[in-house]
Amino acid sequence: MDTAPDFELIKDAYAIIDGIPETAIDLDQLVSARGETLEHGTVCSPAGWLAQHPAFNAAGLTLSDDDSRLQLSGEEPRDPAAILAQVFRLQPMDARHLFADRMTYTLGDDSGLSDKRLWLREVREFLKQHGQLDADFEEHLETRGPFAEPANPAEIRAI
Repeated sequence: MDTAPDFELIKDAYAIIDGIPETAIDLDQLVSARGETLEHGTVCSPAGWLAQHPAFNAAGLTLSDDDSRLQLSGEEPRDPAAILAQVFRLQPMDARHLFADRMTYTLGDDSGLSDKRLWLREVREFLKQHGQLDADFEEHLETRGPFAEPANPAEIRAI
């Protein structure tokens, strides 16, 4: 039985979250806001978004009916870290770190990074620590800006 983390699945999760707008990621709750559609007004944590993605649904990862808990293959809800550890074949401590709230991460709230960029950075560091950043993946990462999207000048009021 393979007990190493499923690095390809972690990279898939990275790519999925990388494709979601900055403002639709909130590290503090699985689902912070439910919009008319997933594309319009829904705000989730990375785990919340993955639990709504067809590839992860096929692996059994879903949200409870009230969006408050992760579930795996319809089992009774349990610790989210245990569920994510099982999905990604991670140690529970690694799952708890990779899918935690903002203050868990090494940069904390003083980094200036959006929740999305902070999570992507942590996943990248995890992959790097395990020798899993190949040249193609690194090149894709280097083309991305590290900070939240700049404010729309039309929406900024003069003081």
